[in-house]
Amino acid sequence: MESEGIYLTVNGEIYNYRELRSRLIKDFNVKFRSDSDSEVILHGYKHWGVDTLLAEIDGMFAFSIYDSKDKKVILARDHVGVKPLYYGLMNGNFFWASELKAIEKFLGDENLNIDPTAIYDFMTYSYIPCPKTMYRDVFKIDPGHYVTFCLDSLIVEKKKYWSLDFSYRKDVTDWPSFIREHLGEAVNEQLVSDVPVGFFLSGGVDSSAVCCEASKILPEIQTFSIGHVDESDDESPYARMVSDRIGSRHFEKFFSQDIANENFALLKTFYDEPFGDVSALPTNEVCRLAREHVTVVLTGDGGDELFGGYSSYSLAKRVFSKERVKWAWLRPIAVFLKTYAPHRSLIKKSQRFEAEILEDPMERWAALKGGIVKTDRWKRLWAKAHNIPSSYDDYWYFRKFDRPDLSPRTRAQYIDFHTYMHDSVLTKVDRASMAVALETRVPFLSKKMIAAAWSIPEDVRYEGNELKAVLKSAYSNQIPHSALFRKKQGFGIGRIRKSDRLYDRAKNIPKQILGKLFPDIVSG
Repeated sequence: MESEGIYLTVNGEIYNYRELRSRLIKDFNVKFRSDSDSEVILHGYKHWGVDTLLAEIDGMFAFSIYDSKDKKVILARDHVGVKPLYYGLMNGNFFWASELKAIEKFLGDENLNIDPTAIYDFMTYSYIPCPKTMYRDVFKIDPGHYVTFCLDSLIVEKKKYWSLDFSYRKDVTDWPSFIREHLGEAVNEQLVSDVPVGFFLSGGVDSSAVCCEASKILPEIQTFSIGHVDESDDESPYARMVSDRIGSRHFEKFFSQDIANENFALLKTFYDEPFGDVSALPTNEVCRLAREHVTVVLTGDGGDELFGGYSSYSLAKRVFSKERVKWAWLRPIAVFLKTYAPHRSLIKKSQRFEAEILEDPMERWAALKGGIVKTDRWKRLWAKAHNIPSSYDDYWYFRKFDRPDLSPRTRAQYIDFHTYMHDSVLTKVDRASMAVALETRVPFLSKKMIAAAWSIPEDVRYEGNELKAVLKSAYSNQIPHSALFRKKQGFGIGRIRKSDRLYDRAKNIPKQILGKLFPDIVSG
C-alpha cells in the first residue's frame, strides 16, 4: 500500500482501527480509499508519526514502512510479539522478512553463519531468545519495539515504544465483574472480521472464559478442541462440558502417537529455527480442524501469565529464596528422573526438586521451566568446541527482565510475560496456525486487558493460595466447577515409549542436529 511516497507492508490485525480511522477523518480530514486497517496505519504514520501511531494502535502486527522522502525504513512489531519480524544489515544491504526462511533464501548459505551462543541458549530456554536468531547478524525485533534504518547513514536504531508499567488499583471493589467487563470488551473488539470466527476451547479457565464472553455476544459460536487417545493427557471431556454449558457448536479431534509420527517432519517447516515445545504438533492439529470450518479463531493464550496459572508460580518463593540449598548431592538422581521418568507427574516433580537444590535463583527458574542448566555435559562440550567463555551468563535472558523488587509470584509472572510467553507460547500458536492459513487472535493480550490484569493486587490474584483465583471467581457461575478447578494439563504428545514408532526418530534428534551443525563435537 502506498500514499505520497510512503510504502507500507503489514501482517496482522489492528483491532481498534475503526476508532483511529474516525479520529483521522475528524482531525485531519483524511480521505480513505478503503475500510482496511492497513490504510489506518499508513495515514496514522503520515499525520501522527511513528511514536504516536504505535502508542495508539492495539493489535497483533508486524509492519514495514518505507518513507522515500525521509529516506528511511521503519520496522515495527506488536506490543507482545504475536507476529514475527526479522531483520539484518550485511555488506551495506538492509533486509527484513516475516519468516527466517525468506532471509535464508535471500542471503544464501554462503552468507549465513550459525551463532553458537544462540544454539547454546536454546539448550537453556528450549527456544532461541529474542532478539537472537540461530544466525549471526540476523535478528528478531523485540516485542514493543521498532527499528529505523537510515538509507544515507546506513545506521540502524532500535527503540522501545511499549512497556509493562503497572500499579495495583485500590478503588475496585468487585474484581470478578471488573475482569468480565474488560475481557468482554476485548473479545467483542476482536470479533470484527469479514470471515467466519471460531474459538479454541480446551476446557481450561482461559479459553472457557473467552468462549463465555463470546457466547454473550454472538447467537452461536463454533468451538474446537484436541483430545488425546491417552486418557491421562485427554482434556476433551472438560471441553465438551463447557461447550454444553455455553451452547456452542463443538468440534473435536483426537491426537495420538501415530499422528505425531506422521506429522513429525512438518515441524521443520513450521518453525524457522530450533523450537522445543512438543505441543506444537497437537496445536497444529487443532488448527487444521478449525481451518476446515473458519479462518479466524480466538484463543485463551496469555491468561496464565496475566492471572498466575502456572504451577511454577506456587514454588516462586523457594526458587527466588537466598537460603542456602540442601541435598545438592541428590541432583544427578533428579536429572536422571527428569530425562527418563515414564510419567509426566514424576518428570515435573524431578524438575521441581532440581530447581530447589541449585545455587543461582535464575538457574533454579530455568530448571523449573525444563531447561538444561550450565553444568550439563552437552552444554559444556558445546561451549568448549565454540569458545563460549565460562563467564557467559546462561540465564541472561531471565536476568534481563528480573524484578527482585516484586514479590516472588509476581516476579515470576513478570519474567514469563517478557520471555516464555512470546518466545514459546505465542510463537508456537502463530506458526502452527499460519501453516494452515488460520489467523489466531488473543483477547487476553489487548493493551487494555493487560493493564487491567496487572492492576489486580497479588493477594487477590492468588486468594487462598489458589492459582488464577480471581479469574476462576469471575467465571464460577458460568463454567462447570469440575472444569474450572481441575489440575492444569495443557497440550502434549504423551510420553514417548520405546515401543512407539516416534521413539527412534526422537532419540536421534540431538545427535542429528549436532552432527549437521557441529560435526566436530559429535565426531570428537
